[in-house]
Amino acid sequence: MAGFAASGPAPNDNLMIKGLPLDSTDESIKAIFSQYGTVKSAKCLPVAQGKTAAAGFVTLEKLEEAKWIVENINGQIPQGLTSPLEVIFATPREQRAEKGKGKMGGGDRWSPYGMAG
Repeated sequence: MAGFAASGPAPNDNLMIKGLPLDSTDESIKAIFSQYGTVKSAKCLPVAQGKTAAAGFVTLEKLEEAKWIVENINGQIPQGLTSPLEVIFATPREQRAEKGKGKMGGGDRWSPYGMAG
């Protein structure tokens, strides 16, 4: 499906997964996605306080497997889970470093309330 490349990173073998159970581990994520392809690695991210779901990354052996998962599992409930997941192609590290420079800005904006004291 061509729509995925237009709305996010180009298809690659690394996927970003959102909506995982709070008790997810690297192993449980690998087990879920091993049903759909050969998982090279799986990483569960630390859950920030107040969040209702975990997130993580899965790297597949083949690009075709990753594409299939994005096209068929995104928005669906994988076997073994009880709620739908958001599955997107992860932004490659090189591109993340460039993008982040302006994304978190704000610190350089002037505010009349900034240094009251």
